[in-house]
Amino acid sequence: MVARSDASPVRRVALWASAIFLLLAVMEGACAIFLHLVMRSSAHFLIWNPDIAAAHQQWVSAGDNWDDELGWPSPRTAVSPPRDRTGAKQNLDFPESDHACASAYGDSFVWGDDVPLAKGWIEQLSRKLGCRVANYGVSGYGTDQAYVRFTRMTKDEAPVVLLGIFPENVMRNVNQYRGFIGFDQSPLALKGRFVLDGAGHLIWVQRPRIDESGFLRLLRDPASIVPQDYLLPDTRDGPVTLRFPYLLTLARLALMPRVWARIAGYPSWNDFYRADHPSGALPLTAAIAEAFVREAERRGKRALVVMLPGASSFRARAKFGEPEYTSLLNVLTARHVDVFDPGTALLAALGQRSYCELYVMPADCSGHYGVFGSGLVADVMSTELRRRGVVK
Repeated sequence: MVARSDASPVRRVALWASAIFLLLAVMEGACAIFLHLVMRSSAHFLIWNPDIAAAHQQWVSAGDNWDDELGWPSPRTAVSPPRDRTGAKQNLDFPESDHACASAYGDSFVWGDDVPLAKGWIEQLSRKLGCRVANYGVSGYGTDQAYVRFTRMTKDEAPVVLLGIFPENVMRNVNQYRGFIGFDQSPLALKGRFVLDGAGHLIWVQRPRIDESGFLRLLRDPASIVPQDYLLPDTRDGPVTLRFPYLLTLARLALMPRVWARIAGYPSWNDFYRADHPSGALPLTAAIAEAFVREAERRGKRALVVMLPGASSFRARAKFGEPEYTSLLNVLTARHVDVFDPGTALLAALGQRSYCELYVMPADCSGHYGVFGSGLVADVMSTELRRRGVVK
């Protein structure tokens, strides 16, 4: 009788332990499934899960075909189709590379991703102005890379130069390995970056010189290769490493400031535009843009910084009364840097139509500017350039 009485609590503890273990196992499984779904979604950049097994093939595929500081394009690719011998995008309406009336630098929103070569806003702007606008945009670039590319383009003799800034660039400017923000896992995605010294001057941090073993180290132990990358995995704003226990990984993901920014209705990079953000992205981006303009002035050019709002910027404007990059506009204006935000003019040109129609995927309200949207941007830009007396 005594033995049976003593065994009863033991059985109860065992049953409770089994139930708890089963519950945790189910929760772990559910978390693992959810995280893998996130990795297949547009939010995949929030999770760091490098494919070490594929690293060798990625290194071989890259074939040492990169730029030693900017990452991409390589010196050979930079002057190969669809670029011309000067490194600018081929312009079918104005194929002669000399005597451009303007030039433009920036990322894919300048280059014109997702639309035919002749249908980007720069190319449509060329037709509206009746002269060549040399397009030196490069997909995936930050403002830092655009600036360095401009300093290299000494044969760019256009009297007017545009620096296009897509709002996400503020985050790219504090990043060195694009794999941390959702780009392909490749050695091509590794670049240098600027930092500010104590006096606010720009200092260039060189792109690490790595071999294949260094590339593996970059994937396994990123901080050992790019210690000055603000977006290192498992830091405040960097991606969360996918690892067991998945429940803890999911909890860390849910606490990310970038996730909470999206939940609040802001773009995920919204906080990077705060003056007190630990990345220092706002003062850094402003310093890079100002350096671009001062370099243009030194070369006898007139420069204009142009913000290129994405759909998330228009959502923020509608919900909060202003786009997320307003702080950058204010800083640049205070520094006497000519800057133009076409957002208001684009909304006016749209009339009753949704701003989603600006983009290549209007149903999802996402993507780059579509052919129609590029035409509106070109209209707004040609009007603004003439208003400023920059072009005739």
